[in-house]
Amino acid sequence: MRNLILICLLSLQCWGYALDPIKGAVMNGSIVETIEQEPFLTSFIQGGQLYLNIPDSLLDKPMLFTCHDNMRRSAMQVVWSKLHDKILLKQQAVASTAGIIIPFKEGIDLKDNILAIFPMERELALPGGHCINITDLILNQELEWPQGLGVSFGNPVPRLSVLMGTKDLDGEVIIKARRGMIRRNSKASVPLYFGFCALGSPMKARRFDYRMGFYPDGKMGVRFGQQNGLANITRWRLEKKFKDQNISVPVKPISFLISPEVPKKWRSYIKAGIEEWVPAFESAGFKDALVVKELDSLDEWTAHSIHSNVVHWNQKKYMRGWEYEDYGGTLGHIIDLRSGEILRGDIFMGASVRTVMEAYFVRAAPLDNRAQRFPFPDELIGELFQAITAHEAGHVFGIMDANFGEYRYPWDKMGDSTWLRTMGYTPSVMNYTRPSNIPQPSDSVPPSLLLRHVGPTDRYNIKWAYTEFPEGTTPQQEKAALERMVRWQDSVPWYRFNRNQMEVIGPTASNEVVETNDPVRSTGLALKNIERVIDLLPDVTNDQNDNGRLNRLYEKTLELWYNHMVHVSTLIGGYDIHYKAMSQPGNMYTSIPWKDQMEALDFLLTHAFAPPDWLVEPDFHTKNRYSTFPDLVLHYQQKLIIDLLRARRIKRMEHLEEVSGNKGLVKAYLRYLQDGLFKEIWESFGHVDRRKQEIQRAYIDTIIAMLGQERSIMEIENQFFVHSDYSKGLLLIQLMDLKTEIEKGMRRNRNVDTLGHWRLCLEKINTALLVTPTNSIQDD
Repeated sequence: MRNLILICLLSLQCWGYALDPIKGAVMNGSIVETIEQEPFLTSFIQGGQLYLNIPDSLLDKPMLFTCHDNMRRSAMQVVWSKLHDKILLKQQAVASTAGIIIPFKEGIDLKDNILAIFPMERELALPGGHCINITDLILNQELEWPQGLGVSFGNPVPRLSVLMGTKDLDGEVIIKARRGMIRRNSKASVPLYFGFCALGSPMKARRFDYRMGFYPDGKMGVRFGQQNGLANITRWRLEKKFKDQNISVPVKPISFLISPEVPKKWRSYIKAGIEEWVPAFESAGFKDALVVKELDSLDEWTAHSIHSNVVHWNQKKYMRGWEYEDYGGTLGHIIDLRSGEILRGDIFMGASVRTVMEAYFVRAAPLDNRAQRFPFPDELIGELFQAITAHEAGHVFGIMDANFGEYRYPWDKMGDSTWLRTMGYTPSVMNYTRPSNIPQPSDSVPPSLLLRHVGPTDRYNIKWAYTEFPEGTTPQQEKAALERMVRWQDSVPWYRFNRNQMEVIGPTASNEVVETNDPVRSTGLALKNIERVIDLLPDVTNDQNDNGRLNRLYEKTLELWYNHMVHVSTLIGGYDIHYKAMSQPGNMYTSIPWKDQMEALDFLLTHAFAPPDWLVEPDFHTKNRYSTFPDLVLHYQQKLIIDLLRARRIKRMEHLEEVSGNKGLVKAYLRYLQDGLFKEIWESFGHVDRRKQEIQRAYIDTIIAMLGQERSIMEIENQFFVHSDYSKGLLLIQLMDLKTEIEKGMRRNRNVDTLGHWRLCLEKINTALLVTPTNSIQDD
């Protein structure tokens, strides 16, 4: 063996590699340091049993225990400990560098928990270590993986479980198994990959700040809202190779492998989607921070290593029942909870070709000739996959789904190609804005500018999270520099982040449409394109042998129409949001001007509750429909009615009354809404069409239901969903006023064809008033 080593060394010298016995090998002029690897776990299968050798040096040292299935990733920090003649596997609570202990399960304050106890297999042990049989742990034992990380095995089925193989890598052991379990009330043998991975020293962390849109290191104990939990953000360990350079290559770039299962014709677009982030990392001081490789083959051990980040092509889309999944993609993370370091990040491309084509058609077909015929050209489909990939890559780098800088872009720039080339139509690819449908055909906006791309806010976020400060920077100086970056949001409003929690507080927090600083104007433009989409539907479905595509596209167009109406409705009782430190001047929540709120209500009364025939009864309905059921437009209108009267919206208006000193806003709003919905009462008690009758009765039903809601004074959280007594009183007055007006109208107009409708409305109101102690209340 010694002679073989000498021959190898001489061969290296012959090929031009100089050797230094102290520093290591000099390869083509660059030093490659030789690092003595610390021994790690080793594994083997013998007699159908899985054995693990644990060196003494690894006892009581933290490592990761991981599990992968086809999409989900989960991990827990564990240690191996020796107790008498047994080896214990213990799950640990994690000591975070943020200064807090992250429990292994919420509500349990133990520092560790025994997962399994193993007798030693002394005859199989290697020198300086201990051997154990872990077959039952891998195949049969119920393991409760950390909350929020995604894998739960349920009831094991041992007779369907089998070991498939094991592989020892540097600092890592990977085990492949088919594990029997119960899924959807059926017994299944599911492929799983388990791993044990070495943990080095924790990286330098960056503290979580609620004003920035990064995931915290763990979900347990970290609350979103106007407070910072003791947590680190999740990010990659990026360190400059050349510390003295403003922009340096990293010591280790973030590398992605595009799986061979991704069709070749889409790989270059997926690669481009990830590489859209390269300039963002340059803003943080890193050149060539990302490496993306397209692969024709990938062995399963590399694919499931902790050191591999893989772009997957979701195979479910080839199975009946899942072939047309609507979601675009998702991700899988493995995190070192000590520091928030992202150890592995995978992208799962979920959307089918049909899904991306149809979603683009209903938004952009009037603006992109390529989308006016199915199937789309491959170039366009590839660009759609690129946009999805860029969004999912942002998650892999640690950025949340949220609202970034929305309600801040000028509405009149959405058709300006010069603006769009520089700024995009949305400041962040992480927004749920979808393709733009605001430009008009006369604007001649290039189709490439109708898709989301990595934008200015994404570059800002990466700069804040990944900038490496020079050596010698004190913690106080670093904290001050990061705070200055956060406060750039004061002067650059599209840098602002907010996370929609439980309610859509304002136009900064809605999704699915392009959001501008004037939702009414931009929605008016979008409606023109929606009408053009309806006009295109017969031509793009004419070659079909059934009406499946026509119905899908029409339904998706209606959903888009509804999302635009919701966006306008966010102005009513809405706020502009700017998260701030207490020392920053100004309010976190600035109410939308009352004039703009009422303009939005006028828009809804005109466009949502009196929609045009081209939307509700397009010409093609006479050919392919036999009933008014289902009436999706009516369904969306009823949802809007409920939403416009929700307790959360009314309570925001109550607050506006108090802080502005302008009493009567809630009453004025409710009166204006009711008058608009029942305008026929004041128009000679005129004809009310079928859909409007349903809307009016839905309004009455909604108020009656809200008046009947009970609340517990001991459960303050539940009061979020229930109107205050103040608002209930105003709602009751509206109902009583409506009763009076209907009775007057019926006395004046005894022969109108909708008399039965008004009688039904009156009976509903009378029934409600009989069970409500209001007979003594008089209208002032």
